[in-house]
Amino acid sequence: RSMGSVFVWLGAGIPLLFICAFVSGFMGSLIGLYLAYSRELPSIPDLRAYRPKTVSTFFSDDGSVIGLFYKEKRFPIDIGALPDHVVHAFLAAEDIRFFSHTGLDIHGIVRAFVQNFKEGAFSQGGSTITQQVTRNLLLTKEKKIRRKVKEAILAYRIEKTLSKKEILGLYLNEIYLGKGSYGVEAAAGSYFGKKAKELNVAEAAFIAGLVANPSKFSQQKNLEAALKRKDVVLGRMARAGFLTDDEYQAAVHLPLHFREELPTPFEKAPYFTETVRQYIIARYGEDRLYNDGLQVWTTCDVALQQAASEALLKGARAWERRQGRPRGLVKRLTSEETSVFLAQPIGKPYSVGEIAPAVVLDNQTVKLGRSKKTNMDFQECLVGMAGNERRWMSLPGGVPYRPHDLIRVRIVGLTERGPQLELYDVPAVQGALVCIENTTGYVKSLVGGLDFDASNFNRAAQALRQPGSAFKPIVFAAGIQWAGLTPQTLVIDEPIAVITGPNEPPWIPANSDLTFRGLMPLSQALAYSRNIAAVKVFMETGANQIIQTARAMGITSRLRGNPSLSLGASEVTLLELTGAYTVFPNMGIRLAPVMIKRVVDRFGRVLEDNTHVSVDPAQGAQEEGPLADPLAPPNNAADQVSGRSTSMEGPGFINELRSMGESAEDAALNIEGLLEQSFPQQKFPRREPQRVLDPLTAYSMISMLKQTCVNGTASAAAKLRRTDLAGKTGTTDDCTDAWFIGFNPTYTTGVWLGHDAKVSLGKKEYGSVAALPVWMDFMKKALHKEPVKDYPQPPQLLAASEPPTPQGFAAWNPPYPTLYHGGGLDAKPAVSVDAPLLQSWWGLNAGGSYGDPWFSGQFASPSQSPYGDVYGGQTLRLLSPLGEDLGVGVLARDEKGRTTIMSLTDGYREAAPWQQGWSGASDAYSFREAPHWEGTLPNNIQPPYQGIIR
Repeated sequence: RSMGSVFVWLGAGIPLLFICAFVSGFMGSLIGLYLAYSRELPSIPDLRAYRPKTVSTFFSDDGSVIGLFYKEKRFPIDIGALPDHVVHAFLAAEDIRFFSHTGLDIHGIVRAFVQNFKEGAFSQGGSTITQQVTRNLLLTKEKKIRRKVKEAILAYRIEKTLSKKEILGLYLNEIYLGKGSYGVEAAAGSYFGKKAKELNVAEAAFIAGLVANPSKFSQQKNLEAALKRKDVVLGRMARAGFLTDDEYQAAVHLPLHFREELPTPFEKAPYFTETVRQYIIARYGEDRLYNDGLQVWTTCDVALQQAASEALLKGARAWERRQGRPRGLVKRLTSEETSVFLAQPIGKPYSVGEIAPAVVLDNQTVKLGRSKKTNMDFQECLVGMAGNERRWMSLPGGVPYRPHDLIRVRIVGLTERGPQLELYDVPAVQGALVCIENTTGYVKSLVGGLDFDASNFNRAAQALRQPGSAFKPIVFAAGIQWAGLTPQTLVIDEPIAVITGPNEPPWIPANSDLTFRGLMPLSQALAYSRNIAAVKVFMETGANQIIQTARAMGITSRLRGNPSLSLGASEVTLLELTGAYTVFPNMGIRLAPVMIKRVVDRFGRVLEDNTHVSVDPAQGAQEEGPLADPLAPPNNAADQVSGRSTSMEGPGFINELRSMGESAEDAALNIEGLLEQSFPQQKFPRREPQRVLDPLTAYSMISMLKQTCVNGTASAAAKLRRTDLAGKTGTTDDCTDAWFIGFNPTYTTGVWLGHDAKVSLGKKEYGSVAALPVWMDFMKKALHKEPVKDYPQPPQLLAASEPPTPQGFAAWNPPYPTLYHGGGLDAKPAVSVDAPLLQSWWGLNAGGSYGDPWFSGQFASPSQSPYGDVYGGQTLRLLSPLGEDLGVGVLARDEKGRTTIMSLTDGYREAAPWQQGWSGASDAYSFREAPHWEGTLPNNIQPPYQGIIR
């Protein structure tokens, strides 16, 4: 019996021992496995402080979205803002026992194990929402047992760290749901154009069903499978008690209305938005832009942006018509160039939306040579593309297309027979427009080209182009500010040659009409854009003073300090020159242009705020502040000065500033600080208004530029029937660039037209012809609700409402009061030793106009000249780059046939004895006997036409 008991105990104990050993070994293995994998696990960060990658949003000034920038399109949302049925849909789809487990769902794991065993692969994971959060935030997505073990351990730890609501919030903001959307808020917008809180039950179930396979179910071709998945989710919601039978039936039969196209807010203002994007990256970094959800409120006015784009395109089409070009013509090829073009290989296959070159091979509608225009709405043309691909297509009527005309076409479809084409109907010319609100410096509109998709190069902010005469107002402003000039200072418009050096060819500036008009006030010279007058103002003022004035007004590009600077030879951007012009309506105060009002981070902290800085022109007209020392050497190493320098002028000017109660320290100009204020910038100082011109100088320039818009080169602006418009045209050599920059008290707008390749726009494509109409078209829309405003008048100003016309002087009747300095303003200190404005070799005709004493019909032919082989029929006054008088001469050829200047200074009195009035030194205004004028003005010219008479 005892032995029986022993066997019983052995029979029962041995299996029990084996079981205990197995359990102990299993548990030991689990503990060992846990310890082994725990050492490899990443530490759990504070997920309460987790910041998911999110979208940065750019807003226009009316709050509409103009840009979204992200690497993951995600809009974080508080789970408390979501309706219950949205949360229930995700629970039903992914983890019905979420609120009851501790991170692992054994039932789900078993189900997944059985399914994977049947399929022989890891097709299901059985992961809970907590495990998915762990995988998305802390681990990779590889389907291996090792990763699943780590995932389970971390899920358990997270459950001990965070509440269920916090875990669910992380999940609903992190999960990928197709179409580039991360999180339920982004998905609601992408699929239904709604916010997540606006989703109905069926829509919520559809989005929750995408989690299983977002790449598959988000595609249009798999829509039917996605809808079936939606019904599966609705069934699970009903079985879990989240929906009643009636709610379930209603949701199953509720039709879904999908968003047809995703919004593209960037298209509202592409050039503007791209410029702001570059600024944000430069200041805050690329990672913050694409991941940190910045909110950027810009200064963009969407309506003005649209008006600017339309005005530019309209101006470009007008250029096409003036030049007799068919629409969309790029250039005309030769027959050889056409053959080479057609023989090119196609390269990569065409894609829909692509823009490609094509050449016209035949025009069946128009017989060339009969007329310049067709009477048909369309022209049926055969066009060829690379690879000798040929297609018939309808091109617009109007100017006929000719064989070998190169055009651009857009691929609108792809068929078995080849690409379907339509004309890319954008002129070959380019243009840019910038509009700035004067008192705030807000850039309201910026367009850098005709089509951003074809070319994202920003011609408003990036292109350096010669401004031509559009730079002259800066030169004249410097002359008024620092050289004592006034709008009524007299200047002689005459032929001159600037002798740059003994081995250098002379620089011979000329007026655009190749004529000279003699004596005139500076206001008339600027209105009529007389180049000789601008050169003389440059010499009178000095290169340093003009460059420093340009720097103070916001010009940061490289400026060469030679006389050609006065004619706009140094390249600038449209944005900086337009910004410089705002100094005039702001009564001499500079406020750096900005394109951003405010930048706020994802937590509501303000990173940048430009909303509290503005200028009051009325107050600015009544006060003066410290100005720059115009004789300080340029701090910009790129500025090369060949004009007057400090060493030539001596220390007298600084001493005179001190005697006027202005210290040299107050007058010193921090050029680097001004450089930093130009947009876009690399350093970011606080934007503050700075006085750079005194109010009288600004008002004088306003008066002169207003005259330009009435009876000067911009007289067409008078058609807008506003008396508060002012501005200046600009044209470069061979009509390569056409400019107009103008303003009223509210806006300053700049326009540029030209080719990227810096070739001619065509004959007579001046700024007044090509750019001014674009400006007028835009300003008409921008100011249609704006009343005409007056500019505030400085107290130092006196005006003659009806200035007397001098006897014998050509009539000059400006429509506004003629300005001259009254007793309230002391004369500016004299800067120059020489005064090139009024000193001349030439006698003046009875009307005060220019008359050449040497070639006024006196020589029947050049061979009769006592000075050898001369040509050109005109004598030239010779000046140094500093304005020093070098005599008089004529163009001639040397022994090698090169063009040179032959001086006529020696013996000129004997050479022209027939010129009565030229034989005596007492005739002070005919000869330059002294460095200054003496005596009375010629032809009885009286004030208010006052000037520097030295």
